[in-house]
Amino acid sequence: MIPGPSRLLHIYDADALSIALTASARRNPRLPGLSLPTNIYPVPIHGGRHGLLIALDKLVKDGQSFSRALFETHGSSGSIYFGGESITGDTFRTFYNARGYDRLFSYLFCRIYFNGCSVADNPYGWDLLDAAGAVFLRLGGGAVFAQTEPGYPNFFNGHVYHFGSFTSYSVWAPGGMFLGHDVK
Repeated sequence: MIPGPSRLLHIYDADALSIALTASARRNPRLPGLSLPTNIYPVPIHGGRHGLLIALDKLVKDGQSFSRALFETHGSSGSIYFGGESITGDTFRTFYNARGYDRLFSYLFCRIYFNGCSVADNPYGWDLLDAAGAVFLRLGGGAVFAQTEPGYPNFFNGHVYHFGSFTSYSVWAPGGMFLGHDVK
């Protein structure tokens, strides 16, 4: 395992109009002077958590690998949403576990960001981050992180601003050993 290329997997809820618009702006910035990033691999998700399962399975089957991921969805404490369906820590431990998704992030020290409102907020934020880390970061380690507060999208450049928010990190060593939590 070596540090990976700066390649970003951008998974977003294509069934939610506001998320799809933000994702589109991220790929096609509308501000003068911004160029189209070439290292982003966009994956629109239709069909809720089953649609996410199909997309992740295809990425594994195709031998794709990434050093970073952005899951862009609506969120709440300990949940992300695809097609209006909630995905929690329990969902990661059952529905998405043992499917080889760690091969998508086999490089050292990968980073996975869940960009949704209040995803890392108590009481369930840590559970989601830890479960996702156990599914995705078993090989190369890294961090899964999210914000504790609501976000406000900028449809010109695709960024979402979380004013006054803390960022919570679930940190993993290569080999799948959980190292702990950090908040910044």
